[in-house]
Order: sequence, then structure tokens, then C-alpha cells
Amino acid sequence: MSVSAEPTSLSWRQKLGILYRDQRLRFLAVGALNTAVGYGLFALFLYLGLHYFLAQFVATPLAIAHSYLWNKYFTFQSPGHSLPEMLRFLGVYAVSYVFNVALLFAFVEWAHLNPYLAGVVGLFVTTAVSYLGHRRFSFR
Repeated sequence: MSVSAEPTSLSWRQKLGILYRDQRLRFLAVGALNTAVGYGLFALFLYLGLHYFLAQFVATPLAIAHSYLWNKYFTFQSPGHSLPEMLRFLGVYAVSYVFNVALLFAFVEWAHLNPYLAGVVGLFVTTAVSYLGHRRFSFR
């Protein structure tokens, strides 16, 4: 009798099940999607000629609405329709937004980075701020 040393590959359904069970992975997946939406809108508005502050200002509420729905129902699976929960969520995004705008200003005006690149660099900081805030405050 021989034992196979060959690893068993997981089906896409099993991989999806792993993603679904781990809140951190769900947050990262939603974050990747929301990053694509938020940064895509920011880049689009820059391309259309808006100043980087205005581009961020217009893109942010659209990205927040997208993020709220995905995080509420998929990432944190928060039941009910709670106004205080939504206000906490918006508060976390307000803090994240301030960090993002401050980083954009510093990178563009002081470090002389291209606004597109500055927007990407700022994503790393705002992702960490956002996750911690939503996990510990918004969807508790």
C-alpha cells in the first residue's frame, strides 16, 4: 500500500469557503475591491482635470457608500439597520480621509510625487487605519 505525497489541491469552492470564514481575508478582499473603485474614481477625476484635493473629495463619498455596503453585509456581517453603526462607520472614514488628504498634500507638495503615485502610497496607511477603526469601532 503506497501513500501519496502529492498535496491535495483545493477547489475554487473550498478556497471561497476559506475566504468567507476569515474576517481578515474578507476585509482584504473587500478592501481590494473598494481600493479599485475608490482609486479608480480618484484617477478618473484627475484625468478629467480635477485638482487632486477635489478629485479625492468627489471620489471619497462614492467609495464610502460602496465600502459600507460590502463591509456591513460581507466582511463584518452586521445584522440590522443601525444609524449609530453607520455614523461610527462614517467617523472612521472621516479620520481615514484626513490621513489620506494630509498624506496626499505631503507627498505631492513636499516630496514632489506625482498625484497618482501619492494616491497609491497613501492607500497603505489608510487601509490600516480603516481596518482597525471598523473592526474595533464601526461594527462592534
